[in-house]
Amino acid sequence: MSERSRSFETVAAEYERHRPEYPEEALRWAADELGLEPASRVLDLGAGTGKLTRGLVALGFDVVAVEPGAPMLAQLREAVPEAEALEGSAESIPLPGDSVDAAFAGQAFHWFDRAQALPELHRVIGAGGGVALLWNWWDERDPLQNELGELIGYKGHQPYRNEELPGGPWFREVGRTVVESVWESSPDALVGYLSTTSMFVTMEAGERARRLGEVQAIAARHGERFPLPRRTYVFRFARR
Repeated sequence: MSERSRSFETVAAEYERHRPEYPEEALRWAADELGLEPASRVLDLGAGTGKLTRGLVALGFDVVAVEPGAPMLAQLREAVPEAEALEGSAESIPLPGDSVDAAFAGQAFHWFDRAQALPELHRVIGAGGGVALLWNWWDERDPLQNELGELIGYKGHQPYRNEELPGGPWFREVGRTVVESVWESSPDALVGYLSTTSMFVTMEAGERARRLGEVQAIAARHGERFPLPRRTYVFRFARR
């Protein structure tokens, strides 16, 4: 797990270039559910290159982004200079207790060691605060993504498991939603995106090239540019 969770550091620039940001609607839903006000202090944990960070900054929050990988953090600091950026992990958050109003994690919680990360999150979030978890995910109702699901291996999967989401004694789930959006894509963009996923990053070079070539060929049948529907899963948890 640790090898895959840190594999993105080898493709930090490509991750920044190809990974999508989070729909504003998803962020606003989470912020409203968390009762955040303008200038609320929020944590983006496992922030990567700042895909979620920049959305939180745009909503007017005072954002501290924590990321363990130095190459990812360098991309974040360049892309989102308005945020405070700290090197650190979910299992050892470099913040004092009760120092943030809420915490967010985008495309990251499944990499955390829950036994260590949940009490750490509980420690740094103030009373009355909570956590929002987000995942950008595939939409298998789309013919292209349905076909790719078989090849890539995500068909029928969710980006999370209910039994692994935050729970007692630290947090309790109080809401969830799915936000649908459509992004413009292309065969090259889709290959670029998939090349930054942990499965492909850690794959043997020859196999990676072969599989990405198949993706390119399948996507090319849908034209030079095509709409790519996405589903963003959002969860809100209250601090106990």
